Order: sequence, then C-alpha cells, then structure tokens
Amino acid sequence: MIPAIVRAQGNSKLVRAAFIAAALGVASVAPKAVAAQAHISGSGISKVGHDTRKLTISAQAGSASGGMVQFIHNSPAGLTRFRGTVSCFNVSGGTVQLSGVIEKGETATGALLDGKAFGFTINTSASPQAFSLPSFADAGGIPPCGGGRGETVPVTEDGFKLQ
Repeated sequence: MIPAIVRAQGNSKLVRAAFIAAALGVASVAPKAVAAQAHISGSGISKVGHDTRKLTISAQAGSASGGMVQFIHNSPAGLTRFRGTVSCFNVSGGTVQLSGVIEKGETATGALLDGKAFGFTINTSASPQAFSLPSFADAGGIPPCGGGRGETVPVTEDGFKLQ
C-alpha cells in the first residue's frame, strides 16, 4: 500500500523521509517497552545458625506481571511454609520488591496463612545476595509491591537471576 502512495506523490523523497522518520520513531519507543519488562527466577537458600530459609521465585514484571513464590523456614521453633502468587513486582537497580497472595501455608505455630497477603524484598546486586523476611497481612494489607520486612538474610547457597 505504501509504494502506491509514494508513486502517487510528486515529491517521493519527502514521503520516503517521512516514512523513515516514522519508522525510526517507532523503533526508538520499542526499547523503552522492553526495558520495562523484568524477570526474576531462582532459589535463594540462607543457612544462618539453626535457621534455614529457602525462597523460590519465578515472576515477571511489565505488561504480563505475575508469577509464583514458595517460602520455607525451618527453625528450632518448627516449620513455616507457604506458596503463593505474585501480583506486583517492581525493580529498582538490583532490588526487587514484590507482593502477592498466599494460596496455601502455615506458620511454625500452626496458624494458617491461606488467603493472606505477603511481601518480599530481594537484593540481587549485593554480594552475597540477600532477601527479606516476609511481611504478612490480611488480604489488601500490604501495598502493591510493598516488599518485605526490614530484616534480611544472606543467600548462602544458590541465588536469584534478574533479567
């Protein structure tokens, strides 16, 4: 269709220049959309003293936000564990803040976590990497991408990959 328009115009160089400028304008917008996309995956294991924590995550930010998370904390007090879906994921530098809803879980004391909100903060650029202890609240009690508690633990095994 465009070749017909170019032929119909008396000043085809101007039309071609406008077409090229428009194409370059679209191309310059595309990398910005790609840069807004981010993906985090992996498992971070933290063994500190008598506590072992494992955070496993696969989530994507951008137009198709979402993902899953699984957390296990084995301590002398017992086992806390849950799995949930990520509903918000934000990246700033190498720091990831995410939040979501727990599908199934319980604390070491036997309290059910099903339907509760959770939040984590993960520092992928530190050496070693680190992740926060989870925030828990009733549904809607954690702001979108609110992240976890201020207390963090170092990743002593495995790690996270941020793309």
